[in-house]
Amino acid sequence: MKKELMHSKTLLIAVLLLVCPGITGGAEEVTAEKAKPKAVSVGAGEMGVEAVVIEGGPIKADQVLTPDHPPYGRGMVCVECHQVTFDAVTTSTKQFMMNYPRLSNEEVWKKIEAFLPGRERFVLTTVYNNNEPTATTVDMVLDRDEKCLYVLCEKGTEKLMQIQQNPRICAVHYTGWTVAEAQQNKGAKQEWKSVQIRGNAQVIPPSDPQFDALVAKYKPVRVTPQRAALRFDVVRITPASAVYFDTNLAADKYGVYQQWERKN
Repeated sequence: MKKELMHSKTLLIAVLLLVCPGITGGAEEVTAEKAKPKAVSVGAGEMGVEAVVIEGGPIKADQVLTPDHPPYGRGMVCVECHQVTFDAVTTSTKQFMMNYPRLSNEEVWKKIEAFLPGRERFVLTTVYNNNEPTATTVDMVLDRDEKCLYVLCEKGTEKLMQIQQNPRICAVHYTGWTVAEAQQNKGAKQEWKSVQIRGNAQVIPPSDPQFDALVAKYKPVRVTPQRAALRFDVVRITPASAVYFDTNLAADKYGVYQQWERKN
């Protein structure tokens, strides 16, 4: 009888170890070990840093890193390891910004100022009210005090008519390493910078009292100020927000995407 009781107790303990959570040494630990996600090396990215993918659970776009998150290679993004549910508010860029250290609003603006020292080439996107977009290249001059940009545009162009119908614009200025450049110069540094601006545009015709002062601020090189008044309108672009991208920020442990917003 005693032997049967001892045998029953042994069986009971074995069952408890297998099925009860919190009891160490049972099947839970064995199962967890078997279910441990595999780390798969997927090679280096554009910065030459090796990436290791560990399959993670599904996440939402507005989630941030937890303290126990496994280490990951520079340049990796959430979708490489997780199924991410994005929405119209939180994008992959915003998700990236939320999960890395950020500069202050004023610090980001200083970076933008340094990136736009003079007349700089932008791609400007304007949209008709029928949602038909137009992208054109323009030279812009940054006014540091007003935190706005100025453009001289030929009268009668499509973008001017679009701005008059719909003042909302987006513009981007960018520089950086390309594959073609690397083929010509093996020592070219792999770095990228850009600033993407969203805001409102205003067309200022030569009849406006501001026109001459704004042309002088723009400093046209192709025509005299007198000819500028015959040929051009001025466009003032007032940014509401900007995304500054700079791969060099990673060396200072900051996120490569930084957000600036107009406060006044």
